Amino acid sequence: MAEVLRAAAAVWVRVRDGQSLDRALQDQALKHEVAAPIRAAVHAVSHDALRHCALIEALLPRLIARAPAPQVTGLLAAALSQLIVGAYRDHALVDQAVAAARSDRHLSAAAGFVNAVLRSFLRRRAVLVPQLLLDDATRLNVPRWWLQRVRREHPEHWERALACAVQPPALLLRVNRRRCDVDAYLARLRSEAVTARRVGPYAVRLDRPCPVQQIPGFTEGVVSVQDAGAQLAAPWLQADDGMRVLDACAAPGGKTGHLAELSDARIDAIELDPARAGLITDNLQRLGLAAPRIRILTADARDVASFWDGHPYQRMLVDAPCTASGIVRRHPDIPWLRREADVAQLTTLQAGLLDALWPLLAPAGRLLYVVCSVFREEADQQADSFLERHPDARLAPLPGTRHGWLQLLPTGADPVEPGQTVGLPTEHDGFFFALFEKV
Repeated sequence: MAEVLRAAAAVWVRVRDGQSLDRALQDQALKHEVAAPIRAAVHAVSHDALRHCALIEALLPRLIARAPAPQVTGLLAAALSQLIVGAYRDHALVDQAVAAARSDRHLSAAAGFVNAVLRSFLRRRAVLVPQLLLDDATRLNVPRWWLQRVRREHPEHWERALACAVQPPALLLRVNRRRCDVDAYLARLRSEAVTARRVGPYAVRLDRPCPVQQIPGFTEGVVSVQDAGAQLAAPWLQADDGMRVLDACAAPGGKTGHLAELSDARIDAIELDPARAGLITDNLQRLGLAAPRIRILTADARDVASFWDGHPYQRMLVDAPCTASGIVRRHPDIPWLRREADVAQLTTLQAGLLDALWPLLAPAGRLLYVVCSVFREEADQQADSFLERHPDARLAPLPGTRHGWLQLLPTGADPVEPGQTVGLPTEHDGFFFALFEKV
């Protein structure tokens, strides 16, 4: 456990310095800083620490008089997270944290300090933790500006929406209908003693998460890992065989793959980052869907001259860069990497994408705008602004709703009207969808 705590401490430092959690963990693996057998444990502890980041950062000033070196703070954060979740016996965990300090030349001088701080926490935990959790931002593990924005924009649902983000996510799969149907896949899981249930038209929830390579049918392309909310995008675009479809900002290719599963449309998948564009290829090959009808183009979707051949598209999927405020339970680092000013900057980027791509859409064509956000500036306010700028655009009803846009808050909160929703998944992250039609 000492090695796990030491590695998780390094991840904490990198994330609090501005690196994403996924990148910090990937860098450790690529640089062989962490032995393969303990990577899953490092992943778990790092996620636990960030899911309790607000509480940990509220605790530390009450346990220590002066902030220590970042590496020491990281070790304390990793250890405190495990004491908070109760994953190990208290004193055994403290001993392992001290051992982690002693085994690292950068931390060895602080071993006694680490021991004293953690034992102080154990003595004061019963009083300190309940007091600190009276603060909503601490309890719901978000910066204060984030809490205030969600509370203001979703006054009836804010608490349930934010509380969902503190919980570890379920493992949700999308069944590839070209290979299997949901009932047949559930039968396969039962035959392999894997308990699961259906939560959407193509969505299956595994009761016990596992590494992707151990998911039955994953390597042969029977299923993909994708949130049930994200699985709404491809069917709602309603692309038919032979249609020209643009999938903008397509990496890592989950929605591209779903579009290709649902029809024989001709798809142009655009991605700015060459490395991430490669993930789209890998995904399609795994699904058995790599074909001449699907082109993967490395380009900035706003620079249409760099990829467009002059022929209009009948359908467009614009899964735009956003704050990712709707997927915090899968990425608990997001609230701590974002600044409030990022919302306006990303809103400007989203508007630029929509304005650049709209002229490429054929008359009567449809564009589905998607963000994994719960912030209204990126959602319905963005949709309203787009309609004001483009008089040749109107909202087309989303399947199962009365209106052309829908805000899904993370599971545990109700869909936000307008829209009498029908056939929505029973478990999902936070997403906004708006379906525009060119008139």
